[in-house]
Amino acid sequence: MKLPEFEFLKKRSVKIWLAVLLIFLLTGGSVGLVWQTSSSMFSGNQRFTITDVRVESKGFWQDKKDLLCEILRIQPGLTNLFSLDPGELRGRLLQREPSIQQVKITRILPDTLTISILERIPIALVNSPKLPFVVDAESILMNKNRCMDISYSLPVIVGLQNITQYAPGTCIRKLESAVELIMLTKTTYPDIKIASISILVPGQLSCAIYYKNNFSEGELFRVVMPEKDISGNLCKLLSALEEIRKTNSPRRNINLLFKNMSVITMASPQQPVLP
Repeated sequence: MKLPEFEFLKKRSVKIWLAVLLIFLLTGGSVGLVWQTSSSMFSGNQRFTITDVRVESKGFWQDKKDLLCEILRIQPGLTNLFSLDPGELRGRLLQREPSIQQVKITRILPDTLTISILERIPIALVNSPKLPFVVDAESILMNKNRCMDISYSLPVIVGLQNITQYAPGTCIRKLESAVELIMLTKTTYPDIKIASISILVPGQLSCAIYYKNNFSEGELFRVVMPEKDISGNLCKLLSALEEIRKTNSPRRNINLLFKNMSVITMASPQQPVLP
């Protein structure tokens, strides 16, 4: 006897659902088999246990293998090379350590992890040589105890108020003009050496500088300039310094706040010395 149309359709739908279920079961089994095989071949394989961690750096981090392993939770002799996610490790280092500008983490089979670090270079101390803060060319605040140690040769930027409110790793916009001035003297105006810069007065930079090697280290020039058009003001400053040098003038104060004019005066005996 022929089945009614409704029951025939019902039976066909059951067959379709059974087929779909079978496909899912086979797919799940295949995925499980692949995962189990992958685990036994890679993350579960003792041959890929890390025995060597290599650090490539030229500063604070070059001899800090143990510290890096602690931060990244790596245990040589126990941690499997394929149980680690290099991208996640990279992100963790960049987020935690402001002195690290770039990092590359590479697996080298069968048992080596390489950590290649490009460090930020401090260019100035912040507020005082006694404080633990330095800043780099991007105005990133760092702890000088966690970056390359060149603080003895750095100028000081003073006048940043409430410095404790800034966490290491913060880009401090208030320091950008002073940072630009320092970088220009390193790249374009090497005859000028910055000893200190004050940013206390909004819109201007007050500097203590040395000029050329024929001036003794104890002989400072006091310079005030607008924080805008720093390169143009350095050109005017060079002209004023050359005039002082050629005429053997005892004047040591240079004011660049006036448009198209440099005002050169004698230093006051009571003038305070910037740190």
